[in-house]
Amino acid sequence: MRGRPGESGRVSEGDEREVSEDNSLGRLLALSDGVFAIAMTLLALDLRLPDLGNHPTDAALRDALGDQVPSLLAFAITFYVVASYWGTHRRLMRRVTKVGPGLIGHTIVVLLLVAALPFPASVLAEHGDLPSGLAFYGAYNVAAIVALLVLRRDIVGVGAPADDAAAFGLIVDGSVFALCIPAGYVLGENGPFVLLLLIVAGRLSTRRRRRAGLSAG
Repeated sequence: MRGRPGESGRVSEGDEREVSEDNSLGRLLALSDGVFAIAMTLLALDLRLPDLGNHPTDAALRDALGDQVPSLLAFAITFYVVASYWGTHRRLMRRVTKVGPGLIGHTIVVLLLVAALPFPASVLAEHGDLPSGLAFYGAYNVAAIVALLVLRRDIVGVGAPADDAAAFGLIVDGSVFALCIPAGYVLGENGPFVLLLLIVAGRLSTRRRRRAGLSAG
């Protein structure tokens, strides 16, 4: 008869099979992908026209569409940000072969911040021209990037190879978001233009990943 782990000091074949069938890593990845997808979808809920009445004029429609430009820009920027976080998370997690409590716990923290990203996106859309609105958006994303960096540390801690290119990308993006905190107070309503630096940051990260790929090859 097979003994229990506590009795014999060994894990029985049945217990090993149960651990394998639990598929903790697969379930964690499925949960993560689902949260990222939902966050991307929720961003679009703020894209709506106000009621123009029963007989709107063409001028009224043009004005209403013009008023939605900040919301459209906030949607596009935040969708790009969430997609970037998902890409980084995917690159980090594909190196993982086993999970630990720390990795699971910090993944939940990352997902918590990602799931709530539609809120700072709405703040950016409605009040991005105000210093506190832009600062809040920047600070929130700095927190999300710190959570991803902590997750990377956990991944290395369970024996996965370190992804220096992913860390570089997170740090560069984090620097842009950190600049947003004082930018609104210094540049006024032009502060949100600092977010355009995310395009430059993305190109730098892509080049770093390509170099890392060539070096590995």
